[in-house]
Formats: sequence, structure tokens, C-alpha cells
Amino acid sequence: MPPSKPSNPKVKPRNSAQTKNNILRAAQQAFTEHGYTGTGMRDIADAAGINVALVTRYFGSKEKLFEAALADCLAVDRLLDCPRDAFGKHVLSIMIGEDGVNPIAMMVMSTADASAREITMRLEQELVIKPLAKWLGPPHAEARAAHITLLCSGFSTYRNLLPLPSLTSVLRPVSRRWLESTLQAIVDGSA
Repeated sequence: MPPSKPSNPKVKPRNSAQTKNNILRAAQQAFTEHGYTGTGMRDIADAAGINVALVTRYFGSKEKLFEAALADCLAVDRLLDCPRDAFGKHVLSIMIGEDGVNPIAMMVMSTADASAREITMRLEQELVIKPLAKWLGPPHAEARAAHITLLCSGFSTYRNLLPLPSLTSVLRPVSRRWLESTLQAIVDGSA
């Protein structure tokens, strides 16, 4: 039996789940702020406090990392975790309370790259439109899901990417009521 190697108390054991999560969060932040083409693997590794080789080890490529980061942000379950009659208020509270990671910004800023644009379009359909349409039900479920996506995307774009003064900082009550009621009307099928 070979002798055991002495342990080095200064070397921390690697927590692969935590490392992968740290990479995802750093990637989401970077893609939100700088877009797909403006973000490098080294930028993400630096933000996560790791060696760039670990980013490649866990995700393989920038394209695969972008897909994983965006998919994680687009989990529609968070939007649907509310009573149906409170959807408008619930979704608006999520959009206003964004934590610095903005899937809409990630999506919009990905359009300059053909691969990232294809990933964005596929994930939006698979992870947002289809599940939302299923939750909405007839009539015209997919069109109503697209309307909700359109409204949320427009609001997020003009609040965060191309800020309109009336939509930044504290949202005015008239805008809040309009957004909440419009989202709710789409859910209720009356819009």
C-alpha cells in the first residue's frame, strides 16, 4: 500500500457545484452588461475568481456557457408562481426588482452574433413562449404568450437598455397601473 500524501492545509477542496454556479452568475452579469460579443471567457473567469481553464472545463465553449446562462435566467416558473388573477402585479414586481441580471438585455445584446441569436430565439420559444402558452390555455395561447413577452421585453428595454426618464427609478403609478392591467388583461383573455 503506497504511503498517503500529506495534506496541504492551505489548499481548499473544490466545490464543483459552487464553482459552476459562480461561473453562471458571472457570465449572466457579463452578458447583461457587455453582450455576447463584448464578453470574453477570461472576463467571466476573472469575475468568478477562477482560472479560465475551469470555465472551459465546466461549459466547453463561450457559446455553451451563453446558452446555460440564458437558460438559467429564462426559467418561466418564477413568473407563473402566483395566483392567476395576480399575474400582472407579480410579473411587474419581478421586472422592477431585477437583481442586475437581465435576460432581456442578454437577449437583445446577443443579436450581433448569429450563433447567440439562434440560441436566444430557440430558448425563448422553448423556455418562455411554450410553457407560458400552456399555462395560459386557449384561446390563442401562443399569441397571448408572445404578447406578454413583447410587453415585458419593451418595458425592460426602455427601462434598462435605452432608459426613458418616466420608466427609470421609481415607476410612476400611472405606468404601473397600465402595465399591471395590460399584463393581466392578456392573461384573462380580454386584451
